Amino acid sequence: MDKQPVFFCVCSQKGGVGKSTFTILLASWLHYALGRDVLVVDCDAPQWSIVAQRERELDVLERNDRYKLMMVRLFKRTGRKIWPVVRSTPEEGLQAAHAYLAAGDREADFVLLDLPGTVAAPGIFRLLARLDHLFIPLKADKLVLESALSFARAVDEQLVHNDALRLTGLHLFWTMVDRRERTPLYESYGKAFAAFRLPVLQTQVPFQQGDSRHERCRRTFHALSCRPRFRRRCRARRAGRRNSVSYGIAYGQTQ
Repeated sequence: MDKQPVFFCVCSQKGGVGKSTFTILLASWLHYALGRDVLVVDCDAPQWSIVAQRERELDVLERNDRYKLMMVRLFKRTGRKIWPVVRSTPEEGLQAAHAYLAAGDREADFVLLDLPGTVAAPGIFRLLARLDHLFIPLKADKLVLESALSFARAVDEQLVHNDALRLTGLHLFWTMVDRRERTPLYESYGKAFAAFRLPVLQTQVPFQQGDSRHERCRRTFHALSCRPRFRRRCRARRAGRRNSVSYGIAYGQTQ
């Protein structure tokens, strides 16, 4: 293994902020869109959610010809096989990555590690100190933000500014941002992060609700209501209903 990969992870003290989801998305984007060699090490013991998802995906591919065809088309378009994932623990995550790459003389540009939902798990801080970059997702929730702020300060003071350690990059970013929300929360915490000299990425990940039937109907009606012909038709129907009600009242035909 001549190539030295870049090691990084998406980590937070609180669960439910999308650490595993961002790991999968980043691995797929780097691997398929940018053509970079990627290895994912799932250290989220004992559930190993990324490994479990990969097993479900392979099972679906075995049983569904439609997904097999989609996979073949993806390979023909990108020339990239599916990115590999290795099961491990936080204490042995880096060793598992090096062992996998050395076993078959493989190479990787990036190694992504998916960590447990709490940094209190054994070996987490020792692992973070040996990475190159660390990304911390921020959510507009008081408990999540307070936890992320304390965690980011501890990492910045103890690991990033320690010249004896490898970790050089700490990056915070907002996720699940509701564009319709008007709140000074983002600006207030942005000032707090700036006061502690914690870097926050400008790119924000928006929040998108599930595409329910009600939501599809609402968007369809909104799109139609922007058309002049549709607005005129709606006004005519409302006027017709008012005339019918007035006629019924006048002739005693209403209850």
